[in-house]
Amino acid sequence: MDNINLMEYWQNSSDEDYNVMNVLYSNKKNSYSLFFGHLVIEKLLKGLYAKNNKENPYAKNLITY
Repeated sequence: MDNINLMEYWQNSSDEDYNVMNVLYSNKKNSYSLFFGHLVIEKLLKGLYAKNNKENPYAKNLITY
């Protein structure tokens, strides 16, 4: 999988989680909604990482040294 396909994978996955987050929020399940919001942000960051790092697009840990 190249970096653009990987970026699209993370974006599509975050879109699904975003929809779940909205359903949970509308049902007043705020703790679970926040958890899914965290997943959305993490997946979007991984997608950006994949887009900008063509040599190694697979982000196992977003902290780099």
